[in-house]
This record gives sequence, C-alpha cells and structure tokens, in this order.
Amino acid sequence: MSALVLTLGLLFFLFVGLNKQVAEGCRCVQRQPQQLYCDSDTVIRAKIAGEVTRNTYSINIIKTFKHLSKKPVQFIRSYDDSCGIRLKNEEYLLAGYVEGGVMVVDLCSLVMRWDSLSSFPVSEWL
Repeated sequence: MSALVLTLGLLFFLFVGLNKQVAEGCRCVQRQPQQLYCDSDTVIRAKIAGEVTRNTYSINIIKTFKHLSKKPVQFIRSYDDSCGIRLKNEEYLLAGYVEGGVMVVDLCSLVMRWDSLSSFPVSEWL
C-alpha cells in the first residue's frame, strides 16, 4: 500500500513540476516585437489616464498604428491573474486584441513604455 501511495505522490509532483504553467504561472512563447505587432488586432501609442477599476484603465490615444476592430478603443484591460500587468500613468506602445470595445493586454502582449523605445528600432516595423 505504501508503495502505491509513494508512486502516486511521485507522479503528482512530476506532473506539477513538468507542467510549466502550473509551476511558473503565466508562460508566454518568445516572439519578436514585429510578430506581436502582426498578430495583434490593435497597436497604439497611448497615455494611461487612470485606473477605472482594478486592471481596467482609461486611455488617451496618441497614435493608432493598427486597428482591425470597428469599435473605437477607450479602455485597456488586463487580466487579474498571473498573466495580468499593472500600468502606470505613462505613455506606452501597446499591442493586443479588442473584446467588446476594450483592448486587452497581458504579460504576453507587446507593452513597452514609450520613452524606452529610443534605442529600439520601432520605426522599422510600425
């Protein structure tokens, strides 16, 4: 009986250890910014105006680089789990998808502070 319990316990820990999403939380496939741009519904330069509710932000769009949705984006939302991000009242380059007029971004999205892009060749792919 103890051998069965030991075996099941080892299998459980192996499963949890090998399952990277469980072991590490949010897991993203490494992609170049150009690929994130291409895969996104919307890519904007925006200033975060403030947090409306937890992980939902009102924005002032400075420039729209790409927008496939017919609804204008007024808010940005992030998840409330390990994949979510917190944004400050700063300017960002944001790429994500639109759900009901709200742009959704997470740890796997392209989210870069605009002032950090000076050394980044953004103009080559925007």
